[in-house]
Amino acid sequence: MDIKNTRLFYENIKDEEICSCAYCKNYIKEVEKTYPKLADYLESLGVDIKKPFETMPLEPSEGYIDYIAIQYIVLGNKEDFKKEKIGDVIIETTESHPDTSLDIDHYVIHIYPLRLAWTIE
Repeated sequence: MDIKNTRLFYENIKDEEICSCAYCKNYIKEVEKTYPKLADYLESLGVDIKKPFETMPLEPSEGYIDYIAIQYIVLGNKEDFKKEKIGDVIIETTESHPDTSLDIDHYVIHIYPLRLAWTIE
């Protein structure tokens, strides 16, 4: 893993580049306070939890929304990554993701499942 350059990668993502749909807005608003240990773990990789590459939400129901997966880009060699579990949340690499359009050594991690309060009107 290339933590330094992963951190720089996320620092260079502008807010206007992040999806602004209600599902993503809710995720960004709620995830860090709901999953602080996950946020700390991702930070240790250089990943900003509030800048997901891809979200896969279900429909909100009874004040909550389930995300069947959230994806993030990590720079470096995926062989350096080990599958992790934080509480009930699994973090692993995935080959099933949109095109990243990156020409540098990187991989995508897949985080699941997550349940957040639905607070977006």
